[in-house]
Amino acid sequence: MGPRKGAARKRRHEDGALGDESEAQKTGEKKVGEERGGMRRRISGSNKYIGAHVGIQGGIWKTVETSVEMGGTSFALFLGSQRSWKRPALDQKAAEKFQEQCSLYGFDPAHILPHGSYLMNCGSPKDDVFEKSQALLVDELSHCSLLGLSLYNFHPGSSLGTITTEQCVDKIAGAINHAHQQTPAVVTGTEQENKPKRKRCSTKESI
Repeated sequence: MGPRKGAARKRRHEDGALGDESEAQKTGEKKVGEERGGMRRRISGSNKYIGAHVGIQGGIWKTVETSVEMGGTSFALFLGSQRSWKRPALDQKAAEKFQEQCSLYGFDPAHILPHGSYLMNCGSPKDDVFEKSQALLVDELSHCSLLGLSLYNFHPGSSLGTITTEQCVDKIAGAINHAHQQTPAVVTGTEQENKPKRKRCSTKESI
């Protein structure tokens, strides 16, 4: 075989190898796309949705990425700092990016549950605390609306032992109704804590 024919055959062999590599790359890309699509289908079609309470550090849209990294199919989040009554307005671009991330990874808004600030006490007998709590509740439900979320969970409040249970419940109901008048699309859920009474024991008994 002459040197020219040998070189030509070698080039054809290399071209064929490159073609096989390109095809393999396309197949790999297709497989990755199918896996991502499958993840969205599993999130949408599953009967159970499991997730964690994730932080909002770095941007509220980061909650979606964190949940994905954990393998969650739902998640909870705070809507702002737990140390301040007053918060900056939610940036529109941040809200849009959050919704884009939810759509990209297949998170249904019905499977995302914001948790209310622990500062609130909508049943407080103290007028200043009640007013601040009611205003913060409105603010948080407004944040939910901007994020495209329809659910919200919070601890409604306490009488602090200075007003009756009925009076406390009336104040909580009034605060919720006031907030719903301004953000009717968001459903509020109240989180209750029923602590069992501790048994009193004599010196001969053990707990």
